[in-house]
Amino acid sequence: MSDSSTPADRQHWHAQAGDLLADDYNVPGIIACGIGLVGLACTLVAAGSGHLGWAVVAGIATAVFLLGGLAALMFEHRREERIELAYGRSGHAPGHLGPQRYSVREIAMPNPRGGLGT
Repeated sequence: MSDSSTPADRQHWHAQAGDLLADDYNVPGIIACGIGLVGLACTLVAAGSGHLGWAVVAGIATAVFLLGGLAALMFEHRREERIELAYGRSGHAPGHLGPQRYSVREIAMPNPRGGLGT
């Protein structure tokens, strides 16, 4: 008996577009990254205006928030991956416990004279 599964059937779980924003547990990581970007702007302004003490403080805060935010997002991604694999899903399929197979089907085009045609 031959194995009729394709490489697509054996794919490992991967995040889909929108998963980052759809999961409420990602919000602390997104906010921390946003604060880190604001801190980066503050660091550059402080360094450019000659306030080196403030630039160092803002640089440290920037590093803490950016690394903490990225770590929180990676932690949440791994948590979501474990949940998806526990259900046996290989991708995002809301409302379905198993992986969904999508294929191209022949679509009946509307006939200009009315009705459906092929």
